[in-house]
Amino acid sequence: MNGFTIFDPIHIMWLIFIACFLVTSLYFYYYSTREKQDLLLKSVFWLLLFLEIAKQLYLLVTNQYSYWSPPLHLCGFGIFIIGLHAYFPTRTTATLLYTLTLPGAAIALLFPGWTIDPVGDFLHFHSFIFHALLVIFVFVLIFTNQLQTAFCDIWRSALFLAITVPPIYAYNARFQTNFMFLNKPVRGTPLQWLYDAFGASGYLVSLTLVIVVLWMMLYLPHAIRKRREL
Repeated sequence: MNGFTIFDPIHIMWLIFIACFLVTSLYFYYYSTREKQDLLLKSVFWLLLFLEIAKQLYLLVTNQYSYWSPPLHLCGFGIFIIGLHAYFPTRTTATLLYTLTLPGAAIALLFPGWTIDPVGDFLHFHSFIFHALLVIFVFVLIFTNQLQTAFCDIWRSALFLAITVPPIYAYNARFQTNFMFLNKPVRGTPLQWLYDAFGASGYLVSLTLVIVVLWMMLYLPHAIRKRREL
């Protein structure tokens, strides 16, 4: 079977299924003991790691492994950020989850870059389930007020990007890949509008500005809540 298109019936069915699973997860997590909550968070990490290992093996066995295969997208880094937060939560891991993992995975589900994968094959299921787990992990923490981050913590995410983007950009240039969508956007996504409007030379600058605006929007509810508490 061929792939799908953004917001076609197959895509919408996946989004509905993920939304239902998210609501169920929120309910179950909220009414669980703290010990069970910790176990659930760690279980999500190990499931994500298992899914990524399974994907790598699948690509190897089917002779599809290439320079595009390593988990070098932002959501790939999300596996290890989630692992650190599940076992050693800090303000840094919380901030990375809130400002990078959550929006990155949510945008990936809304505007997937795996539309060419045949519907029903391993990679199709893997991509939807993998990104859904990333979103669910962060959402349950937000819903239960267990994600401690503030606007002043944004520098942590900026530093993370400053460290990871240059080598990923160099990797892309060397092997003609497009990890973290640094070279060009996925067609049919809002990032395509930036590329069309500013061209290749202005794409990264405009992308940086969009990220800053996104971060401000994410922390706007925090600012409103603090203002009401005064």
